[in-house]
Amino acid sequence: MIVFNLSCFECAFSFEGWFENTKDYKKQIKQGLVSCPSCNSIKIKKGLMAPNVAKKSNSKTFKKNKSIASNVKKLKNIIEKEFDYVGDKFTEEAKKIKYGETKERAIYGEASIEQTKELMDEDIDVLPLPFSTKKTN
Repeated sequence: MIVFNLSCFECAFSFEGWFENTKDYKKQIKQGLVSCPSCNSIKIKKGLMAPNVAKKSNSKTFKKNKSIASNVKKLKNIIEKEFDYVGDKFTEEAKKIKYGETKERAIYGEASIEQTKELMDEDIDVLPLPFSTKKTN
C-alpha cells in the first residue's frame, strides 16, 4: 500500500488517499473514483510526498498525535468555513433555531457550563469543540 497526500482543486481541502500502487492511483483518478471528502469534487491533485523511511519505535506515538492534531485542524477549518460564528450569543441563537424564530443553520460560538446545561435541558444538542472558538480577527 502507498499513501498519497491529496488536495482538492475546488476547495483546497487536503486529505490522504491509500492505493495499491501509483498505477492504481492514476487509474482511479482517471475513472473519477477519487473525490474530495469536503465538497465531493473529483478534481484532485497529488501533493508533495516524503519517502517512507523506517523510524524508531517511539515515533508511532508521535505520528498518532500528529495525525490527531491534523484532524483537529481540518475539523476547525471545516467548521470555520461552513458554520456561522455567533460568539457569546450562541445560547440565544441555538434557542431561536430550535423554536423556529430564525432559519435553521449550523452555528458555533461560546457558552458557559450553565448555558450548556440549559440548552441540554431544552433538548438542544450541543457539542464541545476540541479547539478555541474565540475569533481574533
